[in-house]
Amino acid sequence: MVSFAFTDEHEEFRKTLTAFSGRVLLPGYRDRAASTEFPFDILKKLGDIGLLGIGLPEQYGGTGNEDPILLGIATETLAYGDVNMASAPVQIGLVASQLALCRDEVQERYLPPLIRGEQTVAIALTEPGSGSDASALRTTATAVAGGWRLNGEKTAISWAMNATAALVYAREPGSERARGVSCFVVPLDADGVTVSHMPGMGCLPLGWGSIHLSDVFVPESHLVGELGKGFHSVMEHFDFSRAALGLMCLGAAKQSLEEAADYAQHRETFGQPLSEHQGLAFQFAEHATYLEGARWICYRALWLRETAQPHTALASMSKWWPPVVAKNAIEFAMRVHGNLGYSTESPLQQRYRDVTAYLVADGTAEIQKRIIAKDIFARGTVSL
Repeated sequence: MVSFAFTDEHEEFRKTLTAFSGRVLLPGYRDRAASTEFPFDILKKLGDIGLLGIGLPEQYGGTGNEDPILLGIATETLAYGDVNMASAPVQIGLVASQLALCRDEVQERYLPPLIRGEQTVAIALTEPGSGSDASALRTTATAVAGGWRLNGEKTAISWAMNATAALVYAREPGSERARGVSCFVVPLDADGVTVSHMPGMGCLPLGWGSIHLSDVFVPESHLVGELGKGFHSVMEHFDFSRAALGLMCLGAAKQSLEEAADYAQHRETFGQPLSEHQGLAFQFAEHATYLEGARWICYRALWLRETAQPHTALASMSKWWPPVVAKNAIEFAMRVHGNLGYSTESPLQQRYRDVTAYLVADGTAEIQKRIIAKDIFARGTVSL
């Protein structure tokens, strides 16, 4: 028998987190999202209730075994209140998956404060000339006595402006594409590191920035995993994160659509509530349908991950379509509110700008469709 039911534990987790999201995150979301200051106080609260340790090593305060469904529920539900802070469990999960490949002393230095919500670590993969084509990166890591010297520039890096360190991906001079790429833990206060802000139209608290590396020394102890294997290691975990990010966008859209539904039932035009106008009511039905369909694509991708089945194509579907569905739903919610929805006093315009970032961040729709198409042609079927 096919079942779409969550476990009792997952449902209880959702209820608890929904209450937390509405009580703690939602009231201050608009003001936090309009500021470039990273809300470490909120991050600490997420750490205090265990949301930053999902699937991370127990000895450092994590939950232990990987739990993709739990991560999806966390990001979706946190986004009801604050879509920017909902990304924290995903970012920390990605970072920690790489730190877990480091030596014990490096894990002990960075994992506990990450899980407690006291510090952040950035993932520095994207470069000015290599965005979706990440394997085209040009930052170099030249072997020297006791370690490596890194030179290059990373751009559009989330948490660059608030991170203690960054996972920097760099290649052996002369290597090409994915071959020869390694990952290194680089403290951002190291000699030769310069960080500069590059604010966007949304996601301001996430501190997007550029990281310039000029002859930065990295000791052997700060190599992540095997030399030359860094690219493949991180790409495997992007399959995990893409579905969670899709759910995060959908969570923000759900909150927006519900705010619009409430407004439509109280705002009267031509002698009756907006909700009684069929043209508007049908659009609510359409957006609710799209949200539900996109949501289950994401959860199926996470379920496949949990059951160790191939899920790369479905993860890419979860990354390109849900942000589009979410953006469209939030735009509709803004229009329902009229000029109030467009006002900076409204959280709707802020969610619109924050969610729009994920049409590009972590892989554009075009690169995701390329991955899906490659899978279709390799398997000879469009069925998953």
